[in-house]
Amino acid sequence: MDEDRRRPIRSHPPRCVEMQFLGQPDPDIGVCECAFRKRIPMCQNANQFPGLVLGTATFGVAPRSDDVPALVRGALERGITSFDTANSYGNQPEYDQPSVPSHRIRPSSEELLGRALRGIRDEVHLASKVGEPLGRSRVDGPFVGLLTRDHIVEQLDLSLRRLGTDRLDLYYAHLPDLHTPLDETVATFNDLITQGKIRAWGISNYSSAQTEQLMHVVSESGARPPATHQVRYSLAERDVEDSGVTAAAQKFDIPMLAYSPLAGGLLAGRGAIERAYVGHRRWGGGGFSDDQIGRARRFASLADDWGVTPSSLALAWLFRRPGVAGVVVGTSALSNLDDARRATAIDLDDEQLALLDALRFAEDRPGRSDAVDRQLSQR
Repeated sequence: MDEDRRRPIRSHPPRCVEMQFLGQPDPDIGVCECAFRKRIPMCQNANQFPGLVLGTATFGVAPRSDDVPALVRGALERGITSFDTANSYGNQPEYDQPSVPSHRIRPSSEELLGRALRGIRDEVHLASKVGEPLGRSRVDGPFVGLLTRDHIVEQLDLSLRRLGTDRLDLYYAHLPDLHTPLDETVATFNDLITQGKIRAWGISNYSSAQTEQLMHVVSESGARPPATHQVRYSLAERDVEDSGVTAAAQKFDIPMLAYSPLAGGLLAGRGAIERAYVGHRRWGGGGFSDDQIGRARRFASLADDWGVTPSSLALAWLFRRPGVAGVVVGTSALSNLDDARRATAIDLDDEQLALLDALRFAEDRPGRSDAVDRQLSQR
């Protein structure tokens, strides 16, 4: 086997991801004053991991409802103090699995997270979202009016109630709304910041053209710009690069957060690929293609050769992408959070990055839900 391929990965002490990839010195001690903190106040001190966000999309399923508090405590103990949820997470029909309580009786992700954070709300960074279809509209559509002023305000009040708080640190436009004027959406988020109900707002799943249009409205109106753009991004799913989404984010200085960094389990290692519920199978669809599995196995072999886990390697690759300020990690196992922490300390050299780039998975969205696909197809 080629000796370069077997070269161990270098590592360094975990540090501020945004400072690292802006090529700036790490903060020595105390408060991190990185660009990401200035836009999204989430990095509190040098012992925390500002580039890691705990995702909660499957709270109530994986982890089960009773296991959520332990996972949240474990994240906090590991320095992960940022949490990402949405008004559409957890108790939707497509999350149902055998042996798990039906969505009809299962608490929402926001409810479960709010209970777990009771008494420690001020110690964390809390983000939620509005704009994804709910209930039967996820199947039947059309997706109309999800980012109107009335809907945003109504759903924010419901989210705050479920989360047990009086404000959000970050509130996302979860998906673009093609039927509502952008100036109405932008003005609504800006007003909510002025009212103190949210500290910042962001966008998610916007195309490059939609980002351009939105930033034009922001510039013309003098409104607060979005603090971040959350995008589906992984080594196995790089269409945000090819479609200009990452370039648009960098053009307008919008830090990106990558969600689904393991592509629905495809990059989590050989064992994960064969589980009953990964990729589209989590949403009632088919499994991974033979081509995807073959490339994922080659990826896992590289991780083995370099002495790291596949999931750590997948996250480390993302942290090296231009404009990526953080990664949303969804899991039910504390060991996966340990892997995520280790990823922030991994250095990849140019030759290793070239080997990873050469994998070039097919862009057939191995883990996205049908509801998101249908909404994005209308863009």
